[in-house]
Amino acid sequence: MSTHPVDFRQLLLPRPRHVEALPGVCTVGQGAQVCVDVADSRIDKAVHAWKSGLGDAAETSVGSAGTKIRIAVERGIVRHRDGYHLEIQPNGITLIGGSAAGCFHGLQTLRQSSRSRVRLGEFPCCTVTDGPDFSTRGLLHDVTRGKVPTLSTLKLLVDRLAELKANQLQLYIEHAFAFSFDRDICRPADGLTPDEVRELDAYCRDRFIDLVPALATFGHMGRILSMPRYHHLAEVEAARSWEEMSWPQRTRGLTLDCTDPEARILVSRMWSDILDAFSSPVVNICGDEPWDLGEGKTRASCLSQGKGELYVDHLRRTHELCAARERRTQIWSDVIRGYPQLLDRLPRDLTVLHWGYDDQADYAGTAAFVEAGLDTFVCPGTTGWKRVINALDLAEQNITAFAAAGLERGASGLINTDWGDHGHFNLLACSWHGIALGAALAWDAGHPRGEPFDDLFARAVLRVNDAGIVRALRAASRLGNRIETWPALWMPVAQILENAALPSYEELNESIQATNDARLRLQHELAADDCADLKELSVACAFSELVAEKLLFIRESRSSPEDYSRTHDERIMWANRVVKAGGEYADVWTARNKTSGLDDILCAFSTTAEELRKERP
Repeated sequence: MSTHPVDFRQLLLPRPRHVEALPGVCTVGQGAQVCVDVADSRIDKAVHAWKSGLGDAAETSVGSAGTKIRIAVERGIVRHRDGYHLEIQPNGITLIGGSAAGCFHGLQTLRQSSRSRVRLGEFPCCTVTDGPDFSTRGLLHDVTRGKVPTLSTLKLLVDRLAELKANQLQLYIEHAFAFSFDRDICRPADGLTPDEVRELDAYCRDRFIDLVPALATFGHMGRILSMPRYHHLAEVEAARSWEEMSWPQRTRGLTLDCTDPEARILVSRMWSDILDAFSSPVVNICGDEPWDLGEGKTRASCLSQGKGELYVDHLRRTHELCAARERRTQIWSDVIRGYPQLLDRLPRDLTVLHWGYDDQADYAGTAAFVEAGLDTFVCPGTTGWKRVINALDLAEQNITAFAAAGLERGASGLINTDWGDHGHFNLLACSWHGIALGAALAWDAGHPRGEPFDDLFARAVLRVNDAGIVRALRAASRLGNRIETWPALWMPVAQILENAALPSYEELNESIQATNDARLRLQHELAADDCADLKELSVACAFSELVAEKLLFIRESRSSPEDYSRTHDERIMWANRVVKAGGEYADVWTARNKTSGLDDILCAFSTTAEELRKERP
């Protein structure tokens, strides 16, 4: 048995704040004596799940049956309600939390540390004092722009977030919910059902995660407002059906005519159904990007009353709907930050979600909402939308800067965002890195980034020993710093040729080389562990290579028509590979998601393949 001190912080994600390593190990088996002095049945469930995960390997070890474990809540010892103090000695473990939630987070530390040992049930002796920088730490996940996760996938997401010590999951919904007042909005097979939400809601509560609905009932209402029965409720009425809209048009959506009493009834019905399904005391009423406000039916009202006043009036009405059901509201910051004089008109119990992505975020703007006395969360993103592989460098810069700004300016929460613009091509496994980094920085804004984080991520989340996989993925993702790689795959060549900032030959070839490195490493791991995450990453790498090759063809088309003609046979081979990769993509899609939206993606593959088969674009 090993007795040398272990660097505990190199085993865990998020990395604990303060660790003192001690000699020896503590062995915990099924026969360990556990005393839970916490008046919350969820801790008993968590202890049972933790011990079950240890298996029987530790039972035969000396002392395992006599090991004593004590779990309690003592606010005098741990100040932050989500913090914990953990002491591991050869003969026992003591876990003290600032609340039941703090005890739960301490149990996640034990789960991770035991999994990282050669022997299940062995824990390196040490003391740990840990607690978060932000009280609310979470993720918003897009479930409405094409890809609708199955219930089992959402539970997997919840388990990962719980292990990462997050405490909020938001589901972003525009229409992908089976509303009872109008079953034509979304079939159960194409969205989430109330029963699925209720089951997920209970699953989240058991893991100290608040399941929050984020429902668009102002802007981004393209699907509903393009339906014939609601067509007239749009600020600017749809020129085409939802099915006829392109992905960019669907993402932009339509804006509700907030002055129409009938539109207000629609909003009330939507929220009534959502609030019946979600139990959270918090709701996100969104309010972001009402692009058409003042451009159509409300033009006169905006001129006389002011666009900002009209916007706040609509938010206040929606807030009152939710407050009547004893819910606190959140809104996105993008519109209201343009009207600082109206901040005092916002309800005082409202939380502002200050967002900005890539390298364009207004980090310093966080201060305006805090100084106005409003609860404020900072909201970076995983930078996966419109990418084949998430742009890991851009996401890291964005999440790091927002965590620092939030901590400095007094924000109380960090909600990372994982969007799915343009049909939601981006696969969940590609977002794990950004999701994990967001959770780590929400816990500790000074958490290591770059290669040290990649090493932790490889072990704790991907559960592979080869951290080179993550470094190769980071290198392969850098093409996404320069160009939105998913539109580059499906857009017609003529549209891409209009972009004067195409990556250079050198950048494209470097991307192909990095992608090949990542694929080889992934295939090696897949030979030993045929897991869904590695499969998704491998498929994403295949498409990343196809994007780079397509852009090489386009550069040749721009520089020399003769060169483009010369590559005709290569382009036919490329088109055939796209169709084949489409089949592999369909397999990983259906393994984790409902089929809704998949046909649109497969059609895009066929269309781009057919175009590249032609002699000339």
